[in-house]
Amino acid sequence: MILIIYAHPYPHHSHANKRMLEQARTLEGVEIRSLYQLYPDFNIDIAAEQEALSRADL
Repeated sequence: MILIIYAHPYPHHSHANKRMLEQARTLEGVEIRSLYQLYPDFNIDIAAEQEALSRADL
């Protein structure tokens, strides 16, 4: 599995990132973790993120 850790405070302003994510979502075996979406209060679940990293091949 390919893991993409995405963190952009203003994703609606980034045309390049929007296009990249649109394309990545069409691929099998790709997981996208949007940190600003998952943790809007900035309290990152470190154990969950480490687990996601350990599952990833790339």
